[in-house]
Amino acid sequence: MLAAFSHKNGLNQRAAAMGSEVDSDSHREGGMTIDGSGGFGLSLDKAEKVSDEEIDGIVKAMSESKGGDLEGEKYQCSTADEDPIVKALKGILGCEQVTSFELLDSRWNGNEAVKYMTDKGPFFVKMNRVEHLSVFMQEAVSLTAIAKTNTLRVPKPLHVGVLPKVGSFGPGSFMVLDYLPLIPFGSLQAENQKALGRQLADLHLDDSHDAVHAGRFGFVVNSFLSLTPLNNTWTDDWCDFLARRLGDQLHGLYVDKAYGRAPLDKAGAQPMIEKGERVIAALPRFFADLDSVAHGGLRPSLLHGDLWIGNTGATGEGQPTAFDPASFFGHHEFDLALAYMFGGFRDEFYQEYHRAIPRAPLFESRQLIYQLYQYLNQLNLFGDPRVKGKCEELMDHILSIKDPASPFGGKSSPMALGERVATRRH
Repeated sequence: MLAAFSHKNGLNQRAAAMGSEVDSDSHREGGMTIDGSGGFGLSLDKAEKVSDEEIDGIVKAMSESKGGDLEGEKYQCSTADEDPIVKALKGILGCEQVTSFELLDSRWNGNEAVKYMTDKGPFFVKMNRVEHLSVFMQEAVSLTAIAKTNTLRVPKPLHVGVLPKVGSFGPGSFMVLDYLPLIPFGSLQAENQKALGRQLADLHLDDSHDAVHAGRFGFVVNSFLSLTPLNNTWTDDWCDFLARRLGDQLHGLYVDKAYGRAPLDKAGAQPMIEKGERVIAALPRFFADLDSVAHGGLRPSLLHGDLWIGNTGATGEGQPTAFDPASFFGHHEFDLALAYMFGGFRDEFYQEYHRAIPRAPLFESRQLIYQLYQYLNQLNLFGDPRVKGKCEELMDHILSIKDPASPFGGKSSPMALGERVATRRH
């Protein structure tokens, strides 16, 4: 089930606990605002009353809205006063003039990044012509939670709104954020990566949200990893949380998605599911040593949740930044899996990170498990047979480990296990 909200407390209260000022149908100055109308009939003030059937209806509507002619009529950005983005910039964010816009990026899942120029300077707008408002709402909560830690710089969400249905596309949504002047290839520079490594460690060590997670793993809202819905229901035990995440990926292998067909049929998926369930059953022995006080215990850390090189950057002042999070409170090592998998991070990044958070026993063994999760997600998204082979290779490797403390015999590591599989990123 695709869910945009957790089932306890209102989103206004939960987001406020994370440091966000969120109002429905509000023009309150200084906080993020959210359109409370339009979309698929889900408004913020009704979030707690949404039934499973209504959520499933949102999924169905999103699926149907994506099924039209790719070359057909659809919403186009403009500077006209009646444009919904312009209305937000003028009516909510106080701009008097919106003079131009520029497409900065377009990704496979329909997300587009647009720079709007106004008399108050530039604004960054992230938009999708078919996605529901709740997708950007959860991202805004993630960004706000990270920002409150004063560790890793992220763009500030200012407003989330609805795009109209045009032709067979929509309705969609957009999010306005402050504009960060990123420099080309800034995230690849050694000094910026060194600073990013330290800031990521600071994020993972931060205790600003201890009262929110109360020692539990999960998040205040459910979220998305690209187009994959994530169940962030609070869990007391990390292995239980990770088992649920892995199980959701495994059982999604034969389920058709709103954006495409299942990568495998049920019969074809069954051998992988059975092998994956054996991996899940083995999880506790890979985490046993983390209960030791000497290694800091396994405490919940606020994670970025989707940390690959394409979701990082740097300003001209040499300040690293990250964006497009899928945050939750989890084991800090989880955030490194995508960084290893897709490359682009230099030794300086890892050295600085581990100077603040040294590698605990069984680190490399656990990276195999975290990378398996990420490869399963890639398989669910794209159905690439090479990724299926990588998942099977990782499962076999994990299950062959007799001693988690010595999983590689000096031959390989999760950073060099076979060939890195080229996969598309969002």
